[in-house]
Amino acid sequence: MSIRRNLFLGIKQWFKGKNNFPSNVIVTSPHGSSKVPLSVFPHLQPDYQRSPRLLLNFSDYGTKYLLENIPLSQQVVAKYGRLVGDANRKRDAEDVIRFEDFNGVPIFRDKFEKRLTTSWLRPFWLRKLLLHSYEPFYRDVFSAIDRASQDPRNDGKPIILLDLHDTGNRMLGRTWREDKYRKRKKMPPLVLSNAPDLEIEEGCFGTAPKSFLLDFREKIADKLGLDEEDIEINSIFKGANIIRYFGNPRENRRLRKILRGKEIYAVQVEFDRGLYLDEVTQRPISWKVASVRNCLMETIIEMDELLD
Repeated sequence: MSIRRNLFLGIKQWFKGKNNFPSNVIVTSPHGSSKVPLSVFPHLQPDYQRSPRLLLNFSDYGTKYLLENIPLSQQVVAKYGRLVGDANRKRDAEDVIRFEDFNGVPIFRDKFEKRLTTSWLRPFWLRKLLLHSYEPFYRDVFSAIDRASQDPRNDGKPIILLDLHDTGNRMLGRTWREDKYRKRKKMPPLVLSNAPDLEIEEGCFGTAPKSFLLDFREKIADKLGLDEEDIEINSIFKGANIIRYFGNPRENRRLRKILRGKEIYAVQVEFDRGLYLDEVTQRPISWKVASVRNCLMETIIEMDELLD
């Protein structure tokens, strides 16, 4: 099956409308923006002020296009990029704010970096940055889970949280001549993760059942025209903070209270951005975006039907 074939699903979804999207599914995109707050922009290094490519490299902004058909109440996209707080890291993690990008290019001017590293006012400046996007993102995810948990249509069904990311084979420089390639020969088209090392109940590991990942892989592989073996599970990414935080009610009192006894399946979904973006320019290819988006939508709907 060609990926182009799935374009007809877009028309199908348009006629179905958003009301058919499963009410127990929440989709997040913590790196779905490359924007920088205006108050922070003057503190960026000149390279970052002059080169939008660097900002794109430091985001998964393409994932926001995959969420376009999902009801707004069931999607959460970070308002700003990870320069002001990586929402897929713990709040106290060393890399919640990064000072170099993936190619080792400095991000902030020296004075601003010192505020966040050596100043005795560091906690103040850190909180000020995290208030832009990081903290509102977590607040909105809690709200989405709360709405889904209270919805009577979801009685007897788990809440499903899909955390969308994308990755690529090129790490962008200021120009395409400065791009670097990953050490790995080629990224797989899709990686599914469920934090298999995390014990969520006594003797139970992973933020979602392995069978859920296997069924998801089978369905989306068929729609994308891939062999199942092309889609890897916990091979490169094993799940970062979003699924570990929201997929483990035992260690999250607020989440446990909101779920009201319901289960939650949390899965990290990592696309190869080359499926729908031009890797050199990072610009979306509209027909590929539509095709991948519709494959994802159909897979989510069919997975929900399996849980009925």
